Amino acid sequence: MNEKSSAPAMSAKNRILWTLLFFVIAAGSIWAVTTQSKSFSLKEFGEYISRNDPGWLAAAAASMLAYIGFGVAAIMCLLRGFGYRRSPLQGLSYTAADLYFSAITPSATGGQPASAYFMIKDGVPGTISTLALLANLMCYTLSILLIGCFSLIVRPGTFLRFGTLSRVLIVIGAVVQTGLVFVYGMLLWKKTLMHRLCDGTLRILAKLHLLRDPERKRKKLEKAMDRYGQEAEQLKGRQKLLCKALAFNLLHRVSQLMVTVFCFLAQNGRPQDAFTVFAMQSNVVLGTTILPIPGSMGVTDYLMLDGFSSLMNADAAANLELLSRATSFYICIFLCGVVVLIKSGHIRLRREKQ
Repeated sequence: MNEKSSAPAMSAKNRILWTLLFFVIAAGSIWAVTTQSKSFSLKEFGEYISRNDPGWLAAAAASMLAYIGFGVAAIMCLLRGFGYRRSPLQGLSYTAADLYFSAITPSATGGQPASAYFMIKDGVPGTISTLALLANLMCYTLSILLIGCFSLIVRPGTFLRFGTLSRVLIVIGAVVQTGLVFVYGMLLWKKTLMHRLCDGTLRILAKLHLLRDPERKRKKLEKAMDRYGQEAEQLKGRQKLLCKALAFNLLHRVSQLMVTVFCFLAQNGRPQDAFTVFAMQSNVVLGTTILPIPGSMGVTDYLMLDGFSSLMNADAAANLELLSRATSFYICIFLCGVVVLIKSGHIRLRREKQ
């Protein structure tokens, strides 16, 4: 919560370790999916892609980019609401850091700290970056629940297409997400709760001898909490700002889900089944939130294969899963990683010039 210094960034060593773990899990997930199809080969998959409709594939790629874009719009909307206007490129770096580090760390724990680090480097106070990211996280989680509820109401039979284990994961995930919305709301508007959480973290770090001069840090925390409380109080009466952020987050989530729908239509899937695929994906998102696996890899693949197998044969399900995951996740994370690399290099150059 230091207003002047930057938030601690993930060390280079940790970044390398988590990135390597990401690739190991990704390789294992892809191997598990490809083994579902006895006839799978890279040549067959290449031919499968060549048979897809290029127009729908372009729509899937555009939807993936829209997913990133609406994420940028959401965080910039909140920062502007607090009086901090930042350029679209700066907003892109905040969203890219969130998506990239959320993908390579367990339970997405690295996303918000990395995004806050870039914000603070761009002159956004720590209290404001914390409030903006917490509000965005609450809107993001709420959007997942709203889309899941909408899918359940409009197409209730989709949930029953999943196997028993998948249905258990989806239900537990929905309960966890509901609880998280309340937790984020409490942290956002209850200064004492946030203060206790931060103070407890400082005490633990001090006991582990990972924090220098803990008393000085606690005094700074007191000052930061005063500003946090003032800004949070102002946010309470700004429902229009929160609704706008929620709308952007809904578009953010829908854009990602639509990647799979467009990939399904690209392989000549029946248009009448398009919303069923969308509803399946909304259930998949709910079911992947409870296991602390980077990027929810493995769990997402399992749920997607389980759902798709009720609509098509094993080969078609495996191909659709690989294509949509490659577009909505792996390519997306690669692009975000490039943005993070460029932003980190820019910060380093700026530091050297000072």
